[in-house]
Amino acid sequence: MRRGWFVMVLVLLALGAGVVVGWSMWRDDEYGHALERYDDRTGEPSVYVNLPDGDAQLALGSPDRHRLVVQWRDTDGHGWTAPETVWEDRRNVAVENTVRYGGGTVAVVETYTDDVHDDSDIGNRQVAVLCRDRTCEAHAGLSTEAQVTPDGTTAYLGQTHEGVLLWTSGRGFEAEPWRGHPGFDLHRDSPSEPVLTPDGSLRVVSSEPARGSCTFALLTSDPGSAELTVRARHTEQLRGRSPSDCRTYLATWSDDWLQVNAEDHRVPSFWFVGSGGSWRATTEDASGLDLVDVRRGCCDSSTIGFVHWNDLTFGSPDGERIQVQSHLLGEERWSDPAVLDAAPAGSRCTWMDGYESGPEGYAVVMTCRDGLAVAASPDLRHWEAAYLRGVGGEPTGDDDGLRVGDRLVWTPADGFVA
Repeated sequence: MRRGWFVMVLVLLALGAGVVVGWSMWRDDEYGHALERYDDRTGEPSVYVNLPDGDAQLALGSPDRHRLVVQWRDTDGHGWTAPETVWEDRRNVAVENTVRYGGGTVAVVETYTDDVHDDSDIGNRQVAVLCRDRTCEAHAGLSTEAQVTPDGTTAYLGQTHEGVLLWTSGRGFEAEPWRGHPGFDLHRDSPSEPVLTPDGSLRVVSSEPARGSCTFALLTSDPGSAELTVRARHTEQLRGRSPSDCRTYLATWSDDWLQVNAEDHRVPSFWFVGSGGSWRATTEDASGLDLVDVRRGCCDSSTIGFVHWNDLTFGSPDGERIQVQSHLLGEERWSDPAVLDAAPAGSRCTWMDGYESGPEGYAVVMTCRDGLAVAASPDLRHWEAAYLRGVGGEPTGDDDGLRVGDRLVWTPADGFVA
């Protein structure tokens, strides 16, 4: 009996080992391909998107400027899937793309043209490629840039006079018809390009120009819908003698606020803010951004985007301290300002710049009379500062951290290097 039990155990162990070996071989086969790199000599250069799972990546490019090819990298970073063609246009030529990301969804809009020697974009065609969970879908697009919700479940891909093109993780591509849209008469209604909010609904602002003023109307939809309802109106006086058609462009990270920027610079930016189903207009920045504005010296705020899919603003209120704010993907507002003691009194700092440093970090460098003031973060949340007296050279950021000349001065893991 004991011997029979022992034999059974050996059989089970052998079967288990076979399953493990089979799983490993399957994974090695699935990700057993080399990365195909494309350049602008024969095709469209590859773009690479870091995904949230380990060393996983998505690569997209074109070997011949007609086919769009994708590959997925394993979460262990050791191999790639076989190249897969997700779109092909034999007549037109791929010339440029934009990439947007949110919650595991990568949206790429590729622009094709029928004449690379014509600067006009009249004959251009757009193709939208949506990739999620190692699956890509492609569709003739309507916009040069996609918008993706932070959770990756919805993407906006452009509009026509009839409606919008949306993509959702459950239903794929769908054309939603406009209902309640004010129309596209740019001299009477001047509707904005829609903006997608985190819950998957749309915001549109129309405006009516009048002598010396613009009246703006906020229209909203339900998630996944293009049926618009007017929620609020706001009138602004023009700051000049010239008339304006009051067109606007919009920005938001929230379901509850919308920044409205008029193309006519005489109209100041303002915000529609919603609460409990009602909306109002305000000139107070609802995003929480606190800009540094100095009359003389160093350094007014600089705001940059696409820092590991996040946003950052930095400045110095007095040429000695460094103020930073970050907006992380999915957050509805800027972080509270962090003000760091960076340079000693009398340092007479004159210039400021920033560098991506490390896998997800950033470093702000302020050039001073006898050294460099540096504020650095491994994750855009936690910051530290130091004054590097006597250190000179060109700062650069790389995967290891921040370098000044040939010297590594800061790393995400260990902070400032002595």
